[in-house]
Amino acid sequence: MQITNEIIDECMIATCAGASNCETCIKTIYQPILNLLEDSHCTGLVIDKRQIQCSREKKSLGLVADTIILYKNRSPLRKLAIVTSIEYSRDETTLQTILFDKGLNIRLFSDKEEAIVWAQAYP
Repeated sequence: MQITNEIIDECMIATCAGASNCETCIKTIYQPILNLLEDSHCTGLVIDKRQIQCSREKKSLGLVADTIILYKNRSPLRKLAIVTSIEYSRDETTLQTILFDKGLNIRLFSDKEEAIVWAQAYP
């Protein structure tokens, strides 16, 4: 698993590549990225997962929500954009509702540039 990141205007942009599965997705993708976020003062986060090979990504949304909520209170994160090539539909609405109720705005995108613009915009 490879993760690269850069910070632009209080927004961390993380790009992930490699093989993953639901059991290791949290430990190899989300926890390392959120750990980096804790040390920054970023209010926006974009995670580009289009280069991840994971056939079961839709099934990990609950784990993703739980992990993000754990880290959210340890950073000033307000907006999270996940860039993916997988169609989520109903699951996206569920994840948005869970996290929005906890104080975090999340959206799923297929275009990285759109995701960055959205994550950088206030509020």
